[in-house]
Amino acid sequence: MKLLTIKIFFLSVLLIGTALSQADDDTLLKELQAKFDSIEDATVDFEQLHNGKNILSGVLLYKNGNKLRIDTKNLLIISDGSTSWNFNKREDKVIISNYDENSTGLLSVKELVYVFPKGCDISSTVSGDQRVLILIPNSYSVNFDEAQIWLTDDDLISKVKVTDTSMGTTEINFKNYRLNQDLSSSKFSFTPPKGSKIIDLR
Repeated sequence: MKLLTIKIFFLSVLLIGTALSQADDDTLLKELQAKFDSIEDATVDFEQLHNGKNILSGVLLYKNGNKLRIDTKNLLIISDGSTSWNFNKREDKVIISNYDENSTGLLSVKELVYVFPKGCDISSTVSGDQRVLILIPNSYSVNFDEAQIWLTDDDLISKVKVTDTSMGTTEINFKNYRLNQDLSSSKFSFTPPKGSKIIDLR
């Protein structure tokens, strides 16, 4: 009887611990979403690596209403929420298309914070002094094996790491956030330079 009581006690502790852990994971995700709900606009420096190799770096601007601007050495990607412009600076070529929130992938705030978690089981851990959300897909709507999102003390994303069996590992580091600067809407619109090649897919 005593052994049975001990087993029941430890089972109860395990179940309670699991429930609390799940609550913590949900709370962490809600804190992240609440933080981005409070942001009208943001500017942040980023670096993207694929399998450890730097493939892209630059500045990302975000504004409510699916407005996005990604500025790198050779590429400028801009969206006003309805139209997107992809300007290849080196080739002086612009591709214009209807806005697709999936086209910017890991650099899309909406995808990272709101869309991906809906198709995943959520857990969390601690790495160094940062909390990490772990997303494991539970549906075919998400096409990666695992995503990890590192959070700063003030609930901003400092790093995203996505692992996919066929594609390898993609990592994006964010730093130097500048929040709620009342960014001009003109930064999220684009007029192709005179003489540039224009491909309009709309």
